[in-house]
Amino acid sequence: MTLQERVWQRRNRLRNRFSSPASSELREAPSPASAPRRKATLADVAEEAGVATSTASRALNGHGGLAPATRAAVKEAAAKLNFQPSALARSLRTQQTLTVGFVVPDVSSPFYAAALKGAQGRLEQAGYRVMLMDASLDVDRELAALETLLSHQVDGLLVASTGMPRSVFDGAVGDAPIPTVFFDGVVEGRGKGSVTLDNEGGIALLVDHLVEHGHKSIALLAGSQRESAGAARLRAFHAAMAAHGMSPADRHVKVCAWEIADGRRAGLELLADPEPATAVLASSAELALGFMSAAAKRGTRVPDDVALVAFDDPYFGDLLEPSLTAVGYDPRQVGATAADLLVESMRSETMPCEVRIPVALVRRRSCGCQPETSQ
Repeated sequence: MTLQERVWQRRNRLRNRFSSPASSELREAPSPASAPRRKATLADVAEEAGVATSTASRALNGHGGLAPATRAAVKEAAAKLNFQPSALARSLRTQQTLTVGFVVPDVSSPFYAAALKGAQGRLEQAGYRVMLMDASLDVDRELAALETLLSHQVDGLLVASTGMPRSVFDGAVGDAPIPTVFFDGVVEGRGKGSVTLDNEGGIALLVDHLVEHGHKSIALLAGSQRESAGAARLRAFHAAMAAHGMSPADRHVKVCAWEIADGRRAGLELLADPEPATAVLASSAELALGFMSAAAKRGTRVPDDVALVAFDDPYFGDLLEPSLTAVGYDPRQVGATAADLLVESMRSETMPCEVRIPVALVRRRSCGCQPETSQ
């Protein structure tokens, strides 16, 4: 123990020994109108332990060069006073907030909710907290979310973009040294990495499966073309159809917002066609639900009158009537993988990395498969 530390300990022992009973009673007597108890500070811990404030800080932060007895005394004092380190003070000292911004197009979506769970678990293990922002499927709201997170000096960003143009993203983030990882919806050429689903492989699986059922006229409910996932699935649909020597009629390709209501609108249009397609591929679970609602309204039977498959296997897919054939994946893996990339990029200089999450076909009754099985 250093000379200064011994002086601090002796001073505190003398103060405790010669403090007057009256003053002790005054300190201990509760006051009915007293203010809430003051939060303990690092100086309080140092005084309780009889050491310098700098020594208390070193002990609590795990620095070496301290006697075991000194370190134990500081920790005991911190526990006694219920001392909680100041996050603001730590961030000023380390230039880190240990906070990550998480931006999604729609926080109510089961996909984004599950991705958040996967990401948050990994981030908490690494010592980071999450600030969640909902863009409400709007680029302006996404821009405002990014500006808010940057003003809070987050250490990194996890973003599922609603289709923000690269120029707008650059204007928001600029030259700020904030590592960014995109998932699902990406801004091309930006960020420290991206995690996307195998959109091309998943659409090909669905088209191939419908062709196995004998369908030659297949319609598509395509998602928003402003977003990278929607555009990728539309391109993949045309490529998969061409691989089978087929070309869908323009009227059989409906571009929709990622909403049940818009899937229903587009579904009613498809079913009202004089020569309707015999099968429909929905680019998301929401669009599939919208089509099922349209079919019910028109009295069209799925799969007897029209087959239906979807990209996305919702957790309730096997509870629908009929149960939904889809390509599935674990959305928590999407979030967890994106979080891993971000943590790595926040801690060291890394090259941009693109990760693609595999998908698998889940066969159920909406396409005409009997009996219901899955793989």
